[in-house]
Amino acid sequence: MKYIHKITALATTTCLLLFTSCDSDLEAINQNPNDPEIVPTTTIFNSATKELTDISRGAFSSGRIALPWVQYWTQNNYANEDAYLYRESSATDFWEDHYKLATDFKKILDLNTDEETKATMSKYGSNNNQIAAARIMLSYIFHQLTDTFGDIPYYSYGNDNPDFQALQVNEFLTPKFVSQEVIYTDLLSELKAASDMIETSEKVFTSGDAIYNGDAVKWKKFANSLILRVANRLRGVDPTTANTAINTAIGAGVFESNDDNAAQIYEAADATGSPMYRAFFVNNRTDFGVAAPFINVLRGESGSFGQDPRLFKYAAPNSATAEQIKDNSYTVSTNIDDYDGFPYAFPNAAEIQFTTYTLPSHNVLRQDYSEVLMEYAEVAFILSEHNGWDQTEYENGVQASMEKWGVDSGDITDFIANLPAAAQESVLTQKYVALYMQPYEAWAEYRRTGFPKTLLLPGEEATITPEQFANLSGDNPSDKYIFTPGVADMNDLPTRLRYPVVLQTLNGANRKDAVSKLSNGDDLTSKLYWDNN
Repeated sequence: MKYIHKITALATTTCLLLFTSCDSDLEAINQNPNDPEIVPTTTIFNSATKELTDISRGAFSSGRIALPWVQYWTQNNYANEDAYLYRESSATDFWEDHYKLATDFKKILDLNTDEETKATMSKYGSNNNQIAAARIMLSYIFHQLTDTFGDIPYYSYGNDNPDFQALQVNEFLTPKFVSQEVIYTDLLSELKAASDMIETSEKVFTSGDAIYNGDAVKWKKFANSLILRVANRLRGVDPTTANTAINTAIGAGVFESNDDNAAQIYEAADATGSPMYRAFFVNNRTDFGVAAPFINVLRGESGSFGQDPRLFKYAAPNSATAEQIKDNSYTVSTNIDDYDGFPYAFPNAAEIQFTTYTLPSHNVLRQDYSEVLMEYAEVAFILSEHNGWDQTEYENGVQASMEKWGVDSGDITDFIANLPAAAQESVLTQKYVALYMQPYEAWAEYRRTGFPKTLLLPGEEATITPEQFANLSGDNPSDKYIFTPGVADMNDLPTRLRYPVVLQTLNGANRKDAVSKLSNGDDLTSKLYWDNN
């Protein structure tokens, strides 16, 4: 598989990113007589799915926001960012890039519905299946956007609600912001409609699908499984809608094993490798270590699960250098004493010596790592919750996660045999462990439920290891420190990102209206619609 990168998508993409007006001659100016006017949908899809995981799982949007906030990783130089002082550019890029890529998926819809182009596009896969896949990916994008910011400009293929104005720059240069409640209702409708329209006997795409290689059956399962994710988020505010949607999705067919996992597959090459591999080894930014609170869970020192064999799959031992991790030339230790987490948001982070904490393992920092959009383990944990904390589904989720990461079958059996019984805390904590490297989903689940209880919260005290303390300067008289957030009045994780500042100028009136509906204004502490924890 070779990725074909578009130099540019649509001339209107720039208009969308900035929500501003465009010169009427821009389209003509940017036409290249040497390029085809109609790009094959396989090329658009191939590029868009890769770019989506590139930007949402990269060193800034993920590494400097979500991965630290849920304390999977922490930074060894920029502790202030882990303490919620994130860079404005990170949030702006997250917003703009998601809308840019949504435009690409809408282009696939347009090409497959336009009478002048749909026959040509049918050469690249069933028209209906291409439309369905684009609807699924648009739902994924808008779900991630609304769960990150709150009310947002929204687009729907199947709903002509006049407030759904996003992605239509020829008509709406300053689109309205739509409430989360309305967006959630439409997301469930869009995903069900996408699932229903998939023709399982036909290819989705003949090429260019790095998620499922055109397999329509798996795309259908992905749509239904995403319904579980979206609906489960509503459980605390609208349980009737949540349960009805989940039961319908189960009947239509959801993930049944790791073979169904939706993941963007990367190539074993530097130029097209996974985003965190490129951050560490192409851009030479070894700015991250696995966070102490998470390592302590895996070591069995917090929580109630004992030693977790995924420790040795998620992290490398302290002694492993970055170069050894890149080359996979280090020796994997099964001694938990060889794994120490980096102290989370430690104010003198730059003084922590490299050999006293663990980096992510080669399983994570590899060129051909697959960035998971959703996996069977998450489905099993949702089903456990849906069925009153069902024990079997809880165990299925743990087993699926361990199998995905290559844990030995005997270790899986032993760990499951000693699991605490299924209950809210045990199921949701194991869900958190399984969502490693899917930090935006873990962050949303924490906001919804308050689990896991193993995170270091503002105002709480943490202890660094003797080896870490031994190398500190005299400015650190104790091996203990208090997690002090860089934002006033924070006593928990942030509940959202602030809207990008650029919107105050480019879509000011609609942004102002959306902010007026937030409990604390455009602040990190304003809760989202479904966050009643």
